[in-house]
Amino acid sequence: MKQMNDEMQIGVFSAGEDSTLYEYKIKLEKVQNELVKFGLTNNQAKVYIYLGKYGPKSAPEVVKSLGMPRTETYFILNTLQNKGIVSAEFSFPTRYVALPIEQAISTLINTEKENLNILAKEEKNITELWKGVPTFAIETTEIKQDRLQTMEGTGQIYSKIKEMIKTAREQIVIFGSEKDISRFYHSEIIELSYDSLAEARMILSDSLRMPHFLEEFDKNKIRVMPTGENNNQCFVIKDNNEIMLFLRNATHPSHNVFAMWSNSRSLIDPIHKLFEYSWERSQACY
Repeated sequence: MKQMNDEMQIGVFSAGEDSTLYEYKIKLEKVQNELVKFGLTNNQAKVYIYLGKYGPKSAPEVVKSLGMPRTETYFILNTLQNKGIVSAEFSFPTRYVALPIEQAISTLINTEKENLNILAKEEKNITELWKGVPTFAIETTEIKQDRLQTMEGTGQIYSKIKEMIKTAREQIVIFGSEKDISRFYHSEIIELSYDSLAEARMILSDSLRMPHFLEEFDKNKIRVMPTGENNNQCFVIKDNNEIMLFLRNATHPSHNVFAMWSNSRSLIDPIHKLFEYSWERSQACY
C-alpha cells in the first residue's frame, strides 16, 4: 500500500512497466485517445484526465505533475473551461475541477451538434452569396484530369465514403480488418452499402468468422480471410471510378486514420483486381 501511495504522488502518467500503476496508465492512455476523437488535443485530454482522477488542482500543481510548460498549461485550463468540461473554484490559488466523464462527453457532443446546426443554418446564405458571384474560369476542352485528395480523421473520411455509396450505381467493394468494418458498421456505412441499389461485397481480413454485427446482412456478399497478412489494408471502391484508400487504418498504433481519395483508374484498377483475387481466396460466411 505504501508503495502505491508513493507512486501516486509521482503520477500515473509517469509509471514505468515495473510500477503497480502501469496497468492504469495503459487504460488512461486509451481514454486519452478516445477523448481526442471528441475534439480535444492530446494535452487537453491529459489535463482533463489528471484533474478527473487526482481531484481539484491548481495550475502550478498541474504544471509540476504533468511536466508541461506553464504558459501552455494555463491556456489549456482556460480552453477546457470554455469547452465546459472544467470549472474553477473560488479559492486562492485557483483550483480547477473536472466535470464527471459522462457529463463531459455529453457536453462535448452537444457542442459539436450545436456547431453543426449553426453551419447548417448558414448553408443557404453561403450558397446564395456564392451564386451571386460570376464564374471567371475560361472554358476549355481539356480531358478530365485524375484527382487526389488526402484526408485525416474519421469525420471527413467517413462522410466522403457515405457520399460515394449514395452515388454508386453499379458496385461497392469494401476491404478491411474487423476493426475497420466495426467502425464502418457503427458509422452506418455498412447498412448504407447494403441498402444501396448497387451490388455491395465485403472482405474481412485477419478474421476466422463473420462478426455478430454483420449477421443481418447477406452472407453471400461477405467473405473472411483468416491470414493476418492484410490486416493493415483497408479500402472502399465505388463503380470502379472512385476509391478511398486508407494509408493508416483502424489497426494503426496511433488510432488516427489517414486516407487518400482518388478517381484515378491507374490506381483503382490494380486495387480492384486485388479485391477480386482476394475474393477468390477468401472463405464464405455460412
